[in-house]
Amino acid sequence: MKTAEIVRVTLGNGLRVVVAEERSAPITGVAVHYDVGFRAETEDRSGLAHLFEHLMFQGEAGSELDHFQQVESIGGFCNASTRQDYTDFYNVVPAEAAAQVIALEAARMRAPKITERAILAQTSVVREEVLGKIRKPYGGLPWPRLSPVLFRDFANAHDGYGDYTALQQVTLQDCEDFFDRHYSPANAVVTVAGDVEADAVLEVVGRTFGEIPPRPAPTLTSRWEPEPAGRLEAGYTDALAPLPAFAIGHRVPDPATDPRAHFALAALADVLAGGSQPRLRERLRCETGHTIIFSTRVGLFDFLDARDPDMWILTAVHPKELPAEQVLAAVDAELEEIGALGPTGEEVSRWRTRWVNSHHRSMDQLANRVRMIGRFELLFGDPGRVARLPELCAEVTAADVAAAARGLRPDSRALLRAVPEEGR
Repeated sequence: MKTAEIVRVTLGNGLRVVVAEERSAPITGVAVHYDVGFRAETEDRSGLAHLFEHLMFQGEAGSELDHFQQVESIGGFCNASTRQDYTDFYNVVPAEAAAQVIALEAARMRAPKITERAILAQTSVVREEVLGKIRKPYGGLPWPRLSPVLFRDFANAHDGYGDYTALQQVTLQDCEDFFDRHYSPANAVVTVAGDVEADAVLEVVGRTFGEIPPRPAPTLTSRWEPEPAGRLEAGYTDALAPLPAFAIGHRVPDPATDPRAHFALAALADVLAGGSQPRLRERLRCETGHTIIFSTRVGLFDFLDARDPDMWILTAVHPKELPAEQVLAAVDAELEEIGALGPTGEEVSRWRTRWVNSHHRSMDQLANRVRMIGRFELLFGDPGRVARLPELCAEVTAADVAAAARGLRPDSRALLRAVPEEGR
């Protein structure tokens, strides 16, 4: 895929605009990232950011059609997500419909259709999403159950999916205040990517988004908190789980200042649990005869997807006859060995090949591409970093991975156990 030419402009009302021309297919992606996620919520309104994501799909005030219907009517699709630090709305449409979908996004930023009836309906939808997540084996493992073990601050620790009891108390005034505070042009990034011309896009954005009156953006608040001074542990009974499981979480370096460290942690995760012969599975198979299911990742949701703080996560499902302590001992032994000796060059090379191939496959999808460009502008002020990710990956050495392993100390991690109900 050809590297896109990126143009960045800030409008008079504070809106940041990013345009990435890349004409491999006659389609256009339009994303709007708002600098508000569930870390911005208060304890009495837990889940409001997620609820508001749903409410924005009601579309523009005065329109009979919701946003889904309007985008689908011009041959496109749309969706959204709420993360720790942002809420993003994205659309992919035929290139000739780019101006229409830009106008639709501007319309709901200017005046969304928010009513008491919509609040009641969407609160019920959020409730069903929450119940759907937890009413399955290992639901909530690792998120959202691991976060309150590792973190102490409400912003980092709470379940951003939503507290149904709290959401039932949300009023129309709460939503209007939330919109005024967080959904201003100065608190957003509009990204347009694909088969477009930058000058034409900026003209459309200027006469749609540019006409929205300015409002001040909220002050960006640091969510940093001290790392654990010792091992933190919690557990819960999972009535649906057939086998015991656990998740461990470690704090990771600030991605804004040290993205290379995240690549080293990604390589470490892959060496431990990825590929055809992951170290942890092979060690425990040799030591116990059991095959353990491990998964690892960098980031609560995705790679380079949040500001500081974020976490490195490992989960394991293991037989009842194999104690969690024995599995944890294998994890610690592998981390100690990698920290002392490093991975092999072949292991690093295999991870690098897998990561780059996966990244390029993902970027072939315009929805993924426009979202990543937009979130890198919002979170890090650097949309061009997307094109440099393969270079950062290539720079990671075995010594970097060894240093990452030494940083994942047993005395500074969070451990969450999921215990099957007795009798299962």
